[in-house]
Amino acid sequence: MEKETKTASWEEIEPKYRQRIKRLHTLNNVAFWVTLALAVFNVGMLIFRGNSTWAEVAFRGGQYLAMLLVLKLPSVLRMRFKVEVPALLSIVIVLFCFCALVLGDGLDFYGKFPWWDSVLHGFSGVLLSMIALWLIHVIMAGNDKYIYFNKYFLVLFLVMFSLGMGACWEIVEYTYDSLSGTNTQQFMASTTGSIFAAEDVPLCGHAALRDTMTDLILDLVGAFAVAVYGFFRHNRLKEHYAFAVRLMEIYREEMREVKD
Repeated sequence: MEKETKTASWEEIEPKYRQRIKRLHTLNNVAFWVTLALAVFNVGMLIFRGNSTWAEVAFRGGQYLAMLLVLKLPSVLRMRFKVEVPALLSIVIVLFCFCALVLGDGLDFYGKFPWWDSVLHGFSGVLLSMIALWLIHVIMAGNDKYIYFNKYFLVLFLVMFSLGMGACWEIVEYTYDSLSGTNTQQFMASTTGSIFAAEDVPLCGHAALRDTMTDLILDLVGAFAVAVYGFFRHNRLKEHYAFAVRLMEIYREEMREVKD
């Protein structure tokens, strides 16, 4: 028989929750202006450097634009779909995207630090598992809770979701490289940067699969770490689930009152 968990009331949680949301908005604003300043500086340097191609300028600028869109995503989900993204998840997503888009591609950390891509893919397995937990909160709210309360299914879902999304991302990278002539799958032997020059040499044979398979393995490792945590902390996750359902109900009530 499982030990019952006590879920904190909304009255106890509300002050801390409101304060957390305020801090999240502040973080988003800081990240927005930092990203914009780096975009103007970095893209401007590429344009006036003289030896940059327009494809390189467009690629770097596109990464900064993607980051700005990520920062606006929680607000869109909140206003358009009445779905609240947890503050911790929002912070982790912003941090990951900043490291991948702004530092990785915008400032070419992938080319300067060959290990940067591997670190982010290990992190992405953890992030995707956190997103999977949040999706379960959203999808299962008000529905049959038996599936969520089965910890064996929960572990399987977290791992399969992370691996599935990781595989989809590899397909996106392969397609983008094929259409744009970039090196996001790092199939070049002479550079790990997303942009490569005509003199760079590609990998051959089994070595050409290294980046894709390493990324998927790291996705699996990160997802497995979260799955193990979810297995042993299942009662705590159920408590979070109950609070998330209540939080969405309260938020939707507030939105209806504002609309009326």
